[in-house]
Amino acid sequence: MLAMCLIIPIFRLQRIQLSDTIRCVKSCQPNDMACVLDPIHSLSHTVISLPTFREFLKPEEIVFLRTTVPAYGSYHSGSYDVKFDILEGNVDNAFDIMKRVENGVYVGVVRQMKPLIGPLSTLLKLSMRNLSHQGESGQNIINVHVFVSEFWF
Repeated sequence: MLAMCLIIPIFRLQRIQLSDTIRCVKSCQPNDMACVLDPIHSLSHTVISLPTFREFLKPEEIVFLRTTVPAYGSYHSGSYDVKFDILEGNVDNAFDIMKRVENGVYVGVVRQMKPLIGPLSTLLKLSMRNLSHQGESGQNIINVHVFVSEFWF
């Protein structure tokens, strides 16, 4: 799985962090202006397996995108905001993403909004953009590989 991060042609130099996700973090040479000006700071891959829900009564929270951005700062006095988006892979509009506050910081919560019948797989491409009063200050891309089993258990 480590090779997956290395073959993604977004950053020329990367620092790999091992955890339950694969994460590539941009590390630019000072004279590489194309790298310095690229707004994407990191690219992550993670995997989630879901059952085929027999009864789907309410949205299921399936992915949590935790930030370090304080939720109660003054946006106009230099604090940051975060915008979460689903860019690709939203099969049948079955997913949404909402922003909420947990422990004083913003968290993006991906929810499954309606049932999906497996076997099915999709790649949810999520964006987490950092915003300041001066505009966008950077972006992180999270690729969630979603596998839906044909079974309910």
